[in-house]
Amino acid sequence: MAKVKTSVVFKQYSPQQNLLLPPSLEELIGKDHLVRVVNEIVELMDISDLINLYKGGGTSSYHPRMLLKVLLYAYCVKIYTGRKIAKALSQDIHFMWLSAMNRPDFRTINNFRSSKAKQVIEALFKELLEFLVAHQYIKLENYFCDGTTLRADANQHKMVWKKNAERYGLKAVEKCQELFKQIDELNRQEDKAYGQADLEEHGQAATVSREAIAQKAATLNDVIRNTVVKSKRRKATTLKKKLKDAEGKIEKYNNQIQKAGNRSGYNKTDTDATAMMMKNKVEVLPAYNVLAGSEDQFITGVSVHQSTNDGACFNDHLHAIASQQPCQPDRIIADSIFGTEQNYELLQQNEIASYMKFPLYHKEQTKAYQQNSFLKDNFIYDILTNTYSCPNKQLLIFKGKHQQTHKRTGYKSEVKVYECNNCSGCPFYQQCCKSTKGENRKIEINEKLEAFKQQARQNLHTELGQSLKKQRGTEIESCFGDIKHNMDFRRFHLRGLQKVKTEFILVAMAHNLRKVSIKKLNKAA
Repeated sequence: MAKVKTSVVFKQYSPQQNLLLPPSLEELIGKDHLVRVVNEIVELMDISDLINLYKGGGTSSYHPRMLLKVLLYAYCVKIYTGRKIAKALSQDIHFMWLSAMNRPDFRTINNFRSSKAKQVIEALFKELLEFLVAHQYIKLENYFCDGTTLRADANQHKMVWKKNAERYGLKAVEKCQELFKQIDELNRQEDKAYGQADLEEHGQAATVSREAIAQKAATLNDVIRNTVVKSKRRKATTLKKKLKDAEGKIEKYNNQIQKAGNRSGYNKTDTDATAMMMKNKVEVLPAYNVLAGSEDQFITGVSVHQSTNDGACFNDHLHAIASQQPCQPDRIIADSIFGTEQNYELLQQNEIASYMKFPLYHKEQTKAYQQNSFLKDNFIYDILTNTYSCPNKQLLIFKGKHQQTHKRTGYKSEVKVYECNNCSGCPFYQQCCKSTKGENRKIEINEKLEAFKQQARQNLHTELGQSLKKQRGTEIESCFGDIKHNMDFRRFHLRGLQKVKTEFILVAMAHNLRKVSIKKLNKAA
């Protein structure tokens, strides 16, 4: 039997037809949508510090609570620029609902983020953490800490290197000193300045300073005004121009050295950015080092630094999170780069339990390390005689102590030195001593650091320590992975250290809000 062909039926589609009643945005947004989570939490936050930044008078302002909601939700959905946020406010129903149809332009959004929000961003972050604690999302007991590098909003080809500035600046000074000699020669003042001695016999080169350059320039001006010989006047004019160029170069390179400070260099586009090795170990790009801590994969502390060494930044990080957290954590868990004497001492002073590894923590767990009797850690110590004994049963006697200064932080450590009385004829000399001059074996012991390391070992070898050690690899690293991969935030969009810090705290808050939304969805399911 032949198949009967049926007519095609389409759903009604009348794009130009007017609606009797306009649809409500409230009805178009799901009850568990992320935008509702952002709205609910920001409504509960105390933003009085933010409101107090507004002054009376003039025209009305957009409400800061609305702007904060819009900014946080934009970061939650991977919109980071003011123009794109302003565009979403006129096209996206979620932004329209959240802003109650307010439409601030991109200048207003950028100004709010870079001025008002920047001044109280840590207080706002603290308010969010208090909400998370109050609703039992976190307890602020454990703090899993680590760092990551994020690219700056800067041109990678506009780096200024401090070593180059120092080298070129030295050449400019030498050029200036040579010009000084030529000016003195031109002015024929040898007898007045140096007596009967020639210029070459006077000794050290003249000191180059602004005053010295100004004095030489005045001398040339006198020559130009008073000399009737054209060749001499032309030479004076040429020397004056060269002197001015040299002065400009000296000032330029001194400014570059001053801007670089303790860094290897800076970027012209964002002078606060520092050249850092990226995670791929290939590219060196202008970037910032971000230190963050987490609990249950909620970010609970943030700081931004210009140094690549996480351990050297930990002191500043600890001070930064003190103003962000409602209470300090009970224990801090971190990788071996953080395990320095200064950092262990900081935790002790703040009465925080240390679960930080130290550089040789994993190596000393190996059999090869434990069975190597020539390592100073395996020498036997006699507390009564204050001596160490080597594998050949020789005693290493205490010879004195000295201070070591950490080149990055300036922290001073006290080190004790022990030396063997006589290593000559020792059958193990080649294995025990690295000296090529036949010197006796010496070891340096930092007793304070060794005590801190022993405490860290004890903590890490407990059942809790083993659990926290395993958890550390998935805690803060998961947060960084979510930010870089899921939120697609791999580089900053603002410039300057303070603005960059503000932006990353906004990213951290957005990450936490997304995490709350996911937990609510899982609970509802």
